[in-house]
Amino acid sequence: MRLPTEVVALAIFFAKSCTLCFGFTSHSHINSMTKITKKTDMIRWSKEDNTNDEDSKGNEQQQQPINNLDIFGQPKDKERRKFEDEGDIRGPDRIKSCVPYMLPLIDGDSFGRFIYERIPPLASLDYVLLRPFVDAFHAVPFLSILLFMTFALGPQLLRDSLSREVRFNAQQAIFIDLLLIFPTLIGDAIEGETVSRQLLEPSTNFVWIMYMSLVIYSVTSCLRGKKPDEIPFISSFAEMSTGPF
Repeated sequence: MRLPTEVVALAIFFAKSCTLCFGFTSHSHINSMTKITKKTDMIRWSKEDNTNDEDSKGNEQQQQPINNLDIFGQPKDKERRKFEDEGDIRGPDRIKSCVPYMLPLIDGDSFGRFIYERIPPLASLDYVLLRPFVDAFHAVPFLSILLFMTFALGPQLLRDSLSREVRFNAQQAIFIDLLLIFPTLIGDAIEGETVSRQLLEPSTNFVWIMYMSLVIYSVTSCLRGKKPDEIPFISSFAEMSTGPF
């Protein structure tokens, strides 16, 4: 049976159309898949590059020495460590550590006479808080020597019952008191001599301000729970006198 020419032509046209349609679709699908694959590879390569850069930076930072010292050779985080170290002296030891500083306060009270004359409120405070101890100290014979020996040798003899911080502060108070020996000897040597007040007053005030500053620093540090070990030379001598334990 012979098909009409129109039917054959229509079948051929339909076959070609289907071929072109499916071929175009497959080609478009392949192109889209190729583009997605390329984008995925680019993203993966970018992530690998970033990871390699971070690793190289980390290695460089590890290789570079970390300098935590300032221009004076002190740790840069000194203030932070100070805050973390708060509590070196704990509990009742804070009060016990303050007691030995009564010795330099009593011995050096006479050097503040000019300051007390110029600052009456300070003189009233001294009269109420410190003067009774000073009068009792001078009223009993040899009390000064007894008190000195107590703070100097007592903590060493009672090592088992006193903490190292208390013994350290006792030794430091002794060394501060020893500093007052030289100006006291000079004052006794010139007693009765005619010395200009313009020379005597600033010298006496300097001694009072010096030892009072050391005592105030030490007492306030003890009350805060911080060991007062930053006085030049004196704290080092106190450490050596206290011993390692």
